[in-house]
Amino acid sequence: MNYAVVLSSIFAVHVLAMISPGPNVLMVTQTALRHTRRAGIATALGVATGSTIWSSAALLSLSVVFAQFAWLYDGLKLLGGTYLLYLGIKLWSAARHSFLIPPSSTYASVHTDWQAFGLGLLTNLTNPKAVIFFGSIFATLLTPNLPTWVKLAAIGIIVIDAAGWHVALACLFSTRRAQQAYRRIKPGVDRVAGASLAFLGLQLMLPTR
Repeated sequence: MNYAVVLSSIFAVHVLAMISPGPNVLMVTQTALRHTRRAGIATALGVATGSTIWSSAALLSLSVVFAQFAWLYDGLKLLGGTYLLYLGIKLWSAARHSFLIPPSSTYASVHTDWQAFGLGLLTNLTNPKAVIFFGSIFATLLTPNLPTWVKLAAIGIIVIDAAGWHVALACLFSTRRAQQAYRRIKPGVDRVAGASLAFLGLQLMLPTR
């Protein structure tokens, strides 16, 4: 078996999944825009840590556990949906407030690195679709007879992908030009982002047929 093909396939599928707008992208860009680059990067690293946890859990067949105990998955869906709905409503409510670009010296009084990191981590971990995604691609591409190093390399690819992509987003959306542009369109952007998060939350909370 060509191990390079397996790993490159995992890389490609994961990148395509990440570039689709979702809770992680929205949270990183909003944090970088509304606070500082440092806050955005900390949030991005939290998201990447969440991807590490989910991919590792999927590799350990957590998806099988969810299949056996459906109430665990349903409970996590409800928790995640409630959290995303709360964030969406909070962001929508903040749309009417003016946008002030905080100097870096005031960052510590607004958010700590751990708070920003925790925001990214919690946003990722409360999305149960992540374990289904990782479980699906791992079950398809990582057959049981593959060497352990290939499976560990797959997780490494997920970590590097997630960290690189979300940190790049944080850096882009924390630039002065992006902030100035955001100042002009903030109400609309906040409402769209808030509605998107709330919609994703409601989707998770509603029972599937």
